[in-house]
Amino acid sequence: MMKKSVVKASSKPKKTTSAVKSEKSSKGTKETAARSRKITTGKAEPSEAEISKKAYEIYNERIRRGENGTPTDDWNKAIEILRKS
Repeated sequence: MMKKSVVKASSKPKKTTSAVKSEKSSKGTKETAARSRKITTGKAEPSEAEISKKAYEIYNERIRRGENGTPTDDWNKAIEILRKS
């Protein structure tokens, strides 16, 4: 009869917050090696004032070119442009 091996999951969380560690070199001096870590945060949504300003610019351009459209279209286009930048 074969014994089943049981694998226990560790309840300790992995340490992921340390970005800098100290090491001893062969000369005995301490050197600090920095590990770079890409931290991505969500972009903040554009404010209503920013959207309003951009929508007004889009509106003026649209009128100058003689194109049809609505203020809602200008507003939505402004949001799209500001989110990309």
